[in-house]
Amino acid sequence: MYRLIIAYSAIALALLLSPFVALLYYGYGPFFDYRYAFDETLLRSIGLTFFASSLAMAIDVILFTPLAYLLARRGNAIMNALADVPASVPHPLVGIALALLSSPQTAVGRALRSLGLELFDTYAGLITALVIVSAPVYIRAAQSYFEALPREPELMAMSMGAGELRVFWLVLRSSVRGLLASGLTATSRAISEFGSVAVIAYYVSGPPFGLASPASVYIWNLFETYYLSAISATATLFLFSLAVLALAHWLRR
Repeated sequence: MYRLIIAYSAIALALLLSPFVALLYYGYGPFFDYRYAFDETLLRSIGLTFFASSLAMAIDVILFTPLAYLLARRGNAIMNALADVPASVPHPLVGIALALLSSPQTAVGRALRSLGLELFDTYAGLITALVIVSAPVYIRAAQSYFEALPREPELMAMSMGAGELRVFWLVLRSSVRGLLASGLTATSRAISEFGSVAVIAYYVSGPPFGLASPASVYIWNLFETYYLSAISATATLFLFSLAVLALAHWLRR
């Protein structure tokens, strides 16, 4: 019976991964085109995406690690539901909401502009969108990590007089690897984002990448122009994304 489950699961996994196998085969095989696979504009877009996704990961870790710990130790149904909101809505909605928030038609937008901050087609807008869409992934991954930790050391520390904040700090000190793995999982999600960044940061201008689109937007533009040109470029982006995901799983092990 167990072998039957293994065989069934292997078939399901093969079906799940078959489009990506086909992408790599055709992208670096029959339809390979060096001009698109390693185009300077593509690599600049990938660099922009990885840079923004890495900053989004750092912000996720700083902002949402305490929330993940709280949900793991004192699960709250309302907070759990609210943390999932960005993952449960169409992501163009996130981009539209950010564009509205930063527009001069809103008080927040006027305040941001008075401070010289602009979200539309800027690094700030791109990173903000990536933080919002990747935060639920980070929170759930970090929450699962905290839930898997043995509670005995924490209970012993509390019995010896350590406060909850002190215990939280002690847990953080020993959780760098697990939180980095959770952050890299969120980074993979940020790299794949299209809906929100196509609205709020279709193009981003400024050093160090000059004028560039996020990688997902760049691939979409290629696909709209001539879909065969997008195959090799997509295969290259997939390999970069796969490397980040593999690193996350290696750290988690």
